[in-house]
Amino acid sequence: MTETTAAPGTVQRLADELYEARRALHPIDFIRNHLAEGDLDAAYAISELNTARRVQESGLRRVGRKVGLTNPMVQAKAGVEQPDYGIILEDMVFESGTVRPRSVFIKPKIEAEIAFVLKEDLLSPDLESIKAAVDYVTPAIELVDCRYHNYGMSILDTVADNAACEGVVLGSVRKSYDEVNLDEVEMVLYRGGEEVTRGVGRNVLKGPINAIAWLAETSLRVGKPLLAGEILLSGSIGMIVDWDTDVTYRAEYSHGFGSVEATLSTKENTHA
Repeated sequence: MTETTAAPGTVQRLADELYEARRALHPIDFIRNHLAEGDLDAAYAISELNTARRVQESGLRRVGRKVGLTNPMVQAKAGVEQPDYGIILEDMVFESGTVRPRSVFIKPKIEAEIAFVLKEDLLSPDLESIKAAVDYVTPAIELVDCRYHNYGMSILDTVADNAACEGVVLGSVRKSYDEVNLDEVEMVLYRGGEEVTRGVGRNVLKGPINAIAWLAETSLRVGKPLLAGEILLSGSIGMIVDWDTDVTYRAEYSHGFGSVEATLSTKENTHA
């Protein structure tokens, strides 16, 4: 990251616009046109302002982080060449089988991932320290939303928008890091009975643990290390896909890793 050249007033104004877009479910124009090219610090500052505002106004706890844009196929589709990260708050975490209302999303999409949960604070980005700090790994689905008119985002747009993260659905299978070769885990995502995308763990930066290493290093560099208990999403194994309503999406994993599912409903009386 480079030091921002944006005026504090600009950062706050753009944060307010994104916050209101999420609250009112009304998309806005891309914010990249108001920032210098490559000003990731400004984009992360916008995301941090809105996270802090949600924490303060709703009394929410930060419970994790997500790494995005780790799959080369997803990077190519998004036109970017580096990962990003967002914050997971406690009201964004759901169990497998969750049914979410369509009315709380602007442009819902979904992607299947592997989640890591830490048992220790992570104060070093080296792989051995990361492996030792992992409590368990579990299958996950990320619920994605975009506060812009479309998904033609630059890296600045997606970073400012909390890496487009709107939630995470966790599976019931929990394995220690050494129990399963995550690089070789195969995933198939189904829409009802129809396959919509598939992939293998090594699609994520040549191994999901590498995404966590990137996140650990980045978090230490900005002075916010990964902490015990945090849920860490490592990035999409297959492609990100549209999340259609009133049909269950189910991600099935090999190596005894189980499955995880979620449904987007047009009915208002849904459960978390």
